[in-house]
Amino acid sequence: MKRLAPDSRWTPSRPALVDTAFLLALCAVALLGLGPTFTGVGYLVVSLGGVVAGLLLTGLVRALRWPGIAAVTLAVPLWFVVGVLVAGEPLGTVADQVVGGWKELLTTLPPVEGSGLVLVLPWTLGLAAGLLGALTRGLRSGPLLVRSAVALLAPVALLTAVILLGVARPQSIWVQGVAFAVLAVGWLAVRESRGQRRVEGNRSGRVRRTAVGLALVAGAGLLAVPVTSMALGGDDDGRVVLRSQVRPPFDIGQYPSPLASFRRYVKEPEPADAQNLYDTTLLTLEGAPAGSRLRIATLDAYDGIVWGAAEDTDDASSQDAFQRVSSTIDNPVPGDRVEVRVTVGEGYDAAWLPTIGALQTMEFEKGAVDDKRDSWRYNLASRTAVVPTGVRPGDVYTFSAVRSEDLAQPTDPPSALVNDNRFASAFLETQGVQWSAGAAEPMEQVFAIAEYLKTEGKYSDGVLQAEKIYHPGHHEKRLGDEFASDPIPVGNDEQYAAIMALLANNVDVPARVVMGAIVPEDGVVRGEDVSAWVELQVADGSWKTLPTEAFMDFDRPAEQPPVTEQQMSGTVVPPPAPIPPPSTLAEQNEQELQARKVARGEEDDDSGSGGSGWWRWVLLATGTPLLLVLLVAGAIIGLKAWRRHRRRDATRASARVVGGWRELVDHARDLGQPVPVGAVTTRREQAPHVPTPAARDLAATADGIVFGPTDPDDAVATEFWSMIDEERRTMSGAVPWFRRVRAMVALRSFRRA
Repeated sequence: MKRLAPDSRWTPSRPALVDTAFLLALCAVALLGLGPTFTGVGYLVVSLGGVVAGLLLTGLVRALRWPGIAAVTLAVPLWFVVGVLVAGEPLGTVADQVVGGWKELLTTLPPVEGSGLVLVLPWTLGLAAGLLGALTRGLRSGPLLVRSAVALLAPVALLTAVILLGVARPQSIWVQGVAFAVLAVGWLAVRESRGQRRVEGNRSGRVRRTAVGLALVAGAGLLAVPVTSMALGGDDDGRVVLRSQVRPPFDIGQYPSPLASFRRYVKEPEPADAQNLYDTTLLTLEGAPAGSRLRIATLDAYDGIVWGAAEDTDDASSQDAFQRVSSTIDNPVPGDRVEVRVTVGEGYDAAWLPTIGALQTMEFEKGAVDDKRDSWRYNLASRTAVVPTGVRPGDVYTFSAVRSEDLAQPTDPPSALVNDNRFASAFLETQGVQWSAGAAEPMEQVFAIAEYLKTEGKYSDGVLQAEKIYHPGHHEKRLGDEFASDPIPVGNDEQYAAIMALLANNVDVPARVVMGAIVPEDGVVRGEDVSAWVELQVADGSWKTLPTEAFMDFDRPAEQPPVTEQQMSGTVVPPPAPIPPPSTLAEQNEQELQARKVARGEEDDDSGSGGSGWWRWVLLATGTPLLLVLLVAGAIIGLKAWRRHRRRDATRASARVVGGWRELVDHARDLGQPVPVGAVTTRREQAPHVPTPAARDLAATADGIVFGPTDPDDAVATEFWSMIDEERRTMSGAVPWFRRVRAMVALRSFRRA
């Protein structure tokens, strides 16, 4: 008997296998570029799975001789099913990732935790690359060279997307440059050689083609590194990534400046105010070296009222934004690594998360852990962390950080960058010139000003009866009229740090204020340990510390101001009325805050209007068929849920038992089991066809309940439904996942014949 030849449609040819191998290798090399963006290798497994799925779908469509668009149509439900399984989230949440997933990734500080919802984006990239690559690989019309180049479209587009969605520091130039170039040129050479075999079939032709191919591959390898370096501009700063162009939608200005509440931490005479925290434990640190600078908040913008935290203030860094972060932070800096555990005491309750040095990892152990883990943000440039949900007494968190404190020196070259703080300090122009007299260079002028403040200034918290004239705050009137213009400047850390930073900016040395504490020997930080210091930016863009003791002494002022200040026309002029600073941002002028919010909203609208149109066309082209599929699938799933609900909640208990058995039979049919149904078919006849060992017992139980001498009670029906639900889960678990998904939208159970 003559055997039939196997259908060649289902057996891939050798050229097809070679092309598929090259395509898979190129996509794998491109996807490796996401290594610094995610933790672990989950992203690589999911994205490569997407590539393989796209290749298999396209191969199936070609074997069935369907049009290529059928592969895209089949990929839509596959994307949803795998996306739900990978993310572990509802269908609607996964669908939202199509539009907003890339934005969440770009506004989260890498490396992002490589699990859950964030893996939807790698899965999408891999599936799209696999589909596009397989479809373009099979083009049969047009010049050979053009067809070969078009086949590279998918891996090149994937590599471009990976670079744009990645970080400024590449995973490896050898991987993303050399390996990709060698594979790409090698694939072109193979396809070109394959197309010319009919013309040059002899041995010499094959040798010549092989030699040319090897030369092309070697040339690609030699040129890849210098070309890649030129493309990057010689360093990471020239690498174009979307992360540096996108600002996270976060308003750090909504949180109050802790410097404005500095008097809560000073020693008051008895009886002390109930809000005073001088003797109260704020934080207990384990593992932090004594003398470390605990940073509560970096305040890098002055608006004439307060020094506050802001974004986009450091022109030397593209990371000066408060970004979402995972438990691991890509923050390479030199220094000593420390592991610290912090327990929040009764005296600390704020949004600012105190840390030391440059964070590397962060774990929340106690106190609304999930909320904090999902919402906290970190600013790489200012080394400031914030928890929108708040840091409360009793919270516990641990972190590792690199401690690298450098003290500023008069010989340090200052940064040449000038920001808005230079203009905000204009009201101190006279003092900037007078107090730095004799110094020529900007950094020397800063130290001359610091020496003047330490020598001529006096220290007072303004809490003693004789010192009530020294008011809190660091607004322009307090720093100008009531500090810098006085014959003897008087204040505490709040005024000294605020004016020192402003005067440094005034002489063209970028400066900012840091609110924090010096960790004591026992690791217990109390209110008395809180202080404020200044940081100066040097030429390489880094920040160096100007400690508080460099510009402030603790000599107290005389009990009365100089006589010349009290005498005017023979009368004693009372001190000016105090202008209390805002202790929170909510106490600022309401109209001013509203105006800022409106202006900020307008800026956001303007910034997003330029490129907002392209994705609408994408959604229109892909969303319409996708919406139809979702509507049909949702309608079927909804009808089944409504039917199950109606059966479970029938009025009579016996009717609920009958409905439970029908639910079991319908589920078996949707899974593909041929169970007989009809008006004359009994439950005992159906039971052998239901693929679960308990089916016969359940059928007998149902018959006994329905045809019994008495009406069953509600508890019996509820117990019967519990057994039905268990058997449904058993049947579902015995079949592959794709049959379970198919059963969700199967219509077989609606046909009763």
